[in-house]
Amino acid sequence: MKNKKILWVLLAGIFVTSCSNDDNSNSDGNNNLRIVAKASYSGNTGRNDNAVTVSDFKINLREIEFELDDDFYDDDDDDYGDGFYGDDDEFELRGPFELDLLSGETTITTINIPNGIYEEVEFKMARNTNPDSELFNKSVLIRGMIGTTPFVFWHNIDEDFEIDYEDAGQNLVIANNTATLVINFNLDAVLANVDLSVAQDGNGDGLIEISPVDTDGNQALSHLIKNKIEEYTDLLDD
Repeated sequence: MKNKKILWVLLAGIFVTSCSNDDNSNSDGNNNLRIVAKASYSGNTGRNDNAVTVSDFKINLREIEFELDDDFYDDDDDDYGDGFYGDDDEFELRGPFELDLLSGETTITTINIPNGIYEEVEFKMARNTNPDSELFNKSVLIRGMIGTTPFVFWHNIDEDFEIDYEDAGQNLVIANNTATLVINFNLDAVLANVDLSVAQDGNGDGLIEISPVDTDGNQALSHLIKNKIEEYTDLLDD
């Protein structure tokens, strides 16, 4: 059974970057980790009649988990007296985390995390259960314009996303240093790989709805957007 270190966090947010300094004053194996959330979005995707602009991009996460590098540690070594955790350990943050990704880079919280080499981050995207939230019963929500017609995309994704640095050999190293964790949702890449101009207002109500409910006939497109969000979410360098 995995030895899980659980942190209960009541704040919302996320993103991944690592940056270290030479401050080794913390000798108890725990170090400050700043958790930040943001999206990469440059604006209008083009000048044609069906150009897409986005005004809102929100997601809901149930938990965030940091996984240690299983190639670095010896499975038979249970002695972590040097202050490092081993490969059978995980470090978890429990949400929910409701993220407004177009509000700019946001520091969610600063926490203590054990020394170790973390190879990836896993997060659970799940439906929001707050009836007062715009994300209620949804896990992701995007609003904007396709040409002159407003659109809304939402999905009730309930699955794990595993994300890593673009450089497969790069890890987040915590060794009596501080770090900033930045998980980047690359909305530019999502929009570049999804043709939203094919979305239709099937019921003619003046709003293009893209969702698994398929009110306007855009169900397949909603699943494609969901897959691209997962594909283009990465950890970044600070």
